[in-house]
Amino acid sequence: MKCYLLNTWLLLSVITATAADTTTVRSGYFDISHINWQQAGIVQLNGDWEFYPAVFYSPNDFNNTQVLPGKQFIKVPSFWNNGIKNQNNQKEGCGYGTYRVTILCPKQNDLLVLKLLTVASAYRLYINGQELYHSGKPDSTSAGTIPLLKPAIVPVTPLHDTIEIIMHVANYSDRVGGVWDYISLGPSKNIYSNLLKSNALNFFVAGSFFLCSAYFAILFVFFRRKYIYFYFTVLCIILSIRALVTGEVSIHYIVSIDWEIVRRIEYISLFLTVPVMALFSYQLFPKEFSRKVLYAVLIIGALFLSVGLFASHYYYTYLLPEYGWFLILTACYGLYAYIKASKHKRQGSSIFLISFIIFFFTSINDVLYANLIIESTQLFYVGLYVLVIAITILLSRQFSYAFKSLRIANRELSEINHELHQKNISIKDKNDQLQQLNAEMDILVYRTSHDLKSPLASTLGILQIAKTETDTEKINTYLDMGEKALNRMEFFINDILDFAKNKRVGLDLTDIHFSQLVQQSLEAHEFAHNAKSIVKEIEIKQEEKFISDRGRISMIINNLISNAIKYSDEHKENKFIRISIVIEQNTAILKVTDNGLGIGQEHLDKLFSMFYRATDAAQGTGLGLYMLKETVEKLKGTVSLSSVLNEGTTVTVTLPNLSENIE
Repeated sequence: MKCYLLNTWLLLSVITATAADTTTVRSGYFDISHINWQQAGIVQLNGDWEFYPAVFYSPNDFNNTQVLPGKQFIKVPSFWNNGIKNQNNQKEGCGYGTYRVTILCPKQNDLLVLKLLTVASAYRLYINGQELYHSGKPDSTSAGTIPLLKPAIVPVTPLHDTIEIIMHVANYSDRVGGVWDYISLGPSKNIYSNLLKSNALNFFVAGSFFLCSAYFAILFVFFRRKYIYFYFTVLCIILSIRALVTGEVSIHYIVSIDWEIVRRIEYISLFLTVPVMALFSYQLFPKEFSRKVLYAVLIIGALFLSVGLFASHYYYTYLLPEYGWFLILTACYGLYAYIKASKHKRQGSSIFLISFIIFFFTSINDVLYANLIIESTQLFYVGLYVLVIAITILLSRQFSYAFKSLRIANRELSEINHELHQKNISIKDKNDQLQQLNAEMDILVYRTSHDLKSPLASTLGILQIAKTETDTEKINTYLDMGEKALNRMEFFINDILDFAKNKRVGLDLTDIHFSQLVQQSLEAHEFAHNAKSIVKEIEIKQEEKFISDRGRISMIINNLISNAIKYSDEHKENKFIRISIVIEQNTAILKVTDNGLGIGQEHLDKLFSMFYRATDAAQGTGLGLYMLKETVEKLKGTVSLSSVLNEGTTVTVTLPNLSENIE
C-alpha cells in the first residue's frame, strides 16, 4: 500500500513539474524577453497565433510590411475545424493553412529547442525563414498530403533575439486538425530533461500496469473460475499499452512502428476500456451491476471496436466525441452500481467507490482537456492509479479472504478426515471383532452341538441298556454313568452361559473385597474331586478401595481355583494351591500357583484358544482359559501363564482399579 501511495505521489510530482506556463501568445506575438531560463525552465507557446486558412505562405511572403490576405487568429493548441469550415467542400476537419508566431527571446546564450507533440496530420516547420523540420508532407490536396503523427524536438537559434515560427499544416485523415498539442520552447537541457521525465513516467506507468497484469494473470491460472482476475488482467494490459501510444508516444523508443498502427492501437485500446471495465464491475458486484446493462455496453462497445479495427483513420477518429458520451454514461451507471454496493456493504465497496469518484472526475477533466474545452493538466493517470490501487487492495482482500476461508475449510476437512479415519479404524476394529465373533460362533456352535450330542447319546445308550438289565447293582452303575454324563453336560452348559454373559452383559461396578470372593470360591469347590487333599495357602493384601465388576472378578477367581484343583497331581503327597492377591497403585495382581500336572511348552501359546485342551487327564470343556482371558480383557486387564510339565503352573492376572469409570 505504501509503495502504491509513493508511486501516486511521484506521478503527481511529475505532472505538476511539467504543467503549462501561464504566459500566453497575444495576436501572434510572444514577448518572453523578461524571463530567466534557469527559473522558467520551459515555456508553452499557448495563445493566439496568426492563422491563414487555405493558403501556404512562405517566409518571404511575410517580409512585406503589408498585412497578408486571410489573416485571422487561432488559439494554439486547438482544433481548427471552425476556422476552415466548408473549405473546398472537404469533410469536417479537413483542409490546410499557415500558422505564424513571433517570439522575442531573452538576451542569453542558451541553446534553445522546440518540442512538438503531434500535429494533425502533417506539417512543415520554418524557423527564421529556414525550413528546419517536416512531419509527413503537407499539401493543398488530399492526394498530395502524406500524414505522419510523431513528436519531434527541433533546435532553434534566435536571430536578433527573435524567433519567427511559420508552420504549413494540412489534414485530410483526421476528424480534427491543426496544432492541437502544446508546443514547448526552452533550453536544450531543460527540454531533454523534461522529455526524459515524460518517457520515464510513461514507461513507469506501462511497467506498473504490466506487472500488475502479470500478477493477476498468474492468479487466474490458479483460480480459473475467478474471471474477475482475468478481466482485471486485460484492463491492466490495455492501460499499459495506452501509456506507450499516447502523449510522447514512447513506444517509438522501443520499436519502429508505423504511426497509423500506433494511432489505431490507441483508439482500439480506448474502445476496449469501457467493455472490459463493465465486465470487471459485473464480476465484482454482480447483484448491483445489471446484466442487461452489461449486455448493452458490450454490444455498443463491440460496434466501436469494429470501427476501430476495420474503418479508415478518419472514421474511427470521428467517433471520439460519441465514445466520450458513451464512456461518461457508462461511468455514471457504474457510479450508481458502486453506490448501491456500498449501501449493501459489499466487501471493499466503500474504498472502491471513493477511488472511482476520483477517477471519474479526473477522466472528465482529461476529456475536457483533450477537447481543449478547459485549460488544466492531465490527471488521468493520477485517477487511474488511485482506482487501480483500490482494485488491487480489493482483489487482494478477496484473495486473502478466499485463502483464509480455504485454509479454514482445509482445516475442517482435515479434522473431518481425521474423524473419518478414526471411525474407519473403529469400524475396522468392529469388523475384525465381528469376524472373530463369527469365527468363534462357528466354533462354538460346532463344539456345542458335538459336546452336547455326545453325553446325550451316551445317556440314551445307558438308559437303553438299563431297560433290559434286571440286576439292580448294574442298573445303579448305569445310572451313575448317566449322571456323570449329565453333569458334564451341565458343566458345559454353565460354561456356555458364562461365555454369553461375559460377551453381552455390561460392567456392573462396585466395591471388591477379594478375601470374601476367595473364601466363597473355596467353599464352592470344597467337595470337588481331590479338593480336600490340597493345601490352600492364601495371602491377600488389600488396604485401598478397589472398584470393578464383582461377578466377573468372581468368575476369574473361580476359574483359577477350579483349574488348580482339576489339574492337581494325585501322585504327589504335598499338593498345594498358593493364592496371592496384592492391591498396589490402583492395580490388583492376582497370582495362583499350584504343583499340579503342569503343561508342556508346546501347548503354552495355544492355551487361551477356544476349546483347546492340553491334556485329557481331567474332564474339561476347553473354554475355561479362553473365558478367563476374555473376562480379564473385558475388565481392561492382562493375563499370563507359566508352566512346567509335572511341576506346576502359575497364572498371573493384573486388573486396573475402575474407580474413574464409576465416577
